[in-house]
Amino acid sequence: MANAGLPGTSGFVGEFMVILAALQANIWYAVLAATTLIVGAAYTLWMVKRVFWGPITNPAVENLNDINGREFFVLAILALAVLIMGLYPQPVIEAMHSSIEHLLNQALTSKL
Repeated sequence: MANAGLPGTSGFVGEFMVILAALQANIWYAVLAATTLIVGAAYTLWMVKRVFWGPITNPAVENLNDINGREFFVLAILALAVLIMGLYPQPVIEAMHSSIEHLLNQALTSKL
């Protein structure tokens, strides 16, 4: 659900920052960014519906086992990390701030 930009997940933070930055540049950029994010979220939900709740069309997939305890534990840790990043992204943003600022300064400096 982080890929769909669900609030409270790490994907929402990124999408929100993209829309805010586009809004500062031009309102139409923000409208375009929001539209593409909505279309991307709709496609993600459509794909999840087909993959998880659709009919099984491959006979080899029918014989697969569900996840075991170890795999569930690893997925739970990853899901927890996604939620933590969505609820409190400040440490990661601060860690990236100097490198992003340097990249923007290089991009905005004329090469001529």
